[in-house]
Amino acid sequence: MIYKIRVWLWGIVAELEYQLYPWKTDKPPTWAVDRYNLDDTPQDMEHEEQFNFEWLKCHEDKIAKLQLEMIHITEEVRKLRDGD
Repeated sequence: MIYKIRVWLWGIVAELEYQLYPWKTDKPPTWAVDRYNLDDTPQDMEHEEQFNFEWLKCHEDKIAKLQLEMIHITEEVRKLRDGD
């Protein structure tokens, strides 16, 4: 009898989980990430790996900004040199 109750409760929990998380893989689909503002970073990352990932991402953004500024400065120097 207790086994039947456990199976019945497990069925309810499984159906509730299916309704809450309808995708079959551990990574949510892009529509769910966009609609519900989910975190799409891999969940199997450890804290230190995730910290390193964010650190590298931050530095990549800084490098991209510096490159844009260097291009702008190069254009300004070229204008001053050519007398425009």
